[in-house]
Formats: sequence, structure tokens, C-alpha cells
Amino acid sequence: MAASETFDQQIDQADQAVQKTLQYFEGPGAQSAARVDRWGVWEVAAHLLYWQRVTADAALAVGRGGLPTRFTSTADVLNDGAVAQCAGMTIADIVARLKQVHPEMLQAIRDLPDPDAELMYRADGAVSSGKDRLRTIAHHWAEHLDELLAAAGA
Repeated sequence: MAASETFDQQIDQADQAVQKTLQYFEGPGAQSAARVDRWGVWEVAAHLLYWQRVTADAALAVGRGGLPTRFTSTADVLNDGAVAQCAGMTIADIVARLKQVHPEMLQAIRDLPDPDAELMYRADGAVSSGKDRLRTIAHHWAEHLDELLAAAGA
């Protein structure tokens, strides 16, 4: 039972981080000119959309008996591609897609026969399971939000 509670807590933590960040994107972030290095709110949202979609797709594939997703490019190259894929979209468009894909991703991970199943192999050799992705999402989304808020002086 403890493992189930831990898994449920990981889902809740990931969901809370995503919801808090989406609130920012829809509120003050929608008009923010804050930048962290070369990325502002729009680029961060585009990057997060890509990884939510990839995580959902990987969990769905593995849940159906398929193979984990393998990346042959570095995270930096993938992130640049993610931003380019959203060209022409507004922050509102990206947020709408995030609101669609996020529950799909959570459900796909919930539906995994084993949440410790490997979902992704990165080009650097790192491997991520369903649980790993939940932890990463909770931490990474919160980190991006904190950085954007700090850059905006909030």
C-alpha cells in the first residue's frame, strides 16, 4: 500500500506543479517580458508542452507493450526543436494544448502496468521510468516557474 501512496503522491506533486505554472502562464506570465537566459515565458511553455506530449506518448506506448522512446539528440537540440514546433502559436494556444495533454499524460502513467517501467532513453544514456518522469515534471516545472518569477522581480 505504501508504494501506491507514494505513486499517488508523485502524481499529485506533478499535477500541483503543472497547475501552478499554468496559472502563471494564464495570469501575469501571459504579459511578462521576463527572460531567463535566452528563454521567456513563451519558450518555456513550448518546451514544457513538448516534454508533456513526449511523456504521454512514451507512457501510452509502453503501456501497450511497446518499446520506450529513444532520443538520439541532446536535450538542448530537442528543446530548440520544441520551441520551433510552436512557431506561430500564442501563449494561450500553448496553454490550451498543455491543458489537454497534461491529464492525458497523467492518465497514461496511471495506466502503466508498472510505473517503474522504463519510458525514455536519452542520448546521454539516462533512463526515465514513469515515476522518474513524475518527479522530473514536479521539480522541473517548479524550477522554471521560480526562475521566471525571479526574472520578473516577483
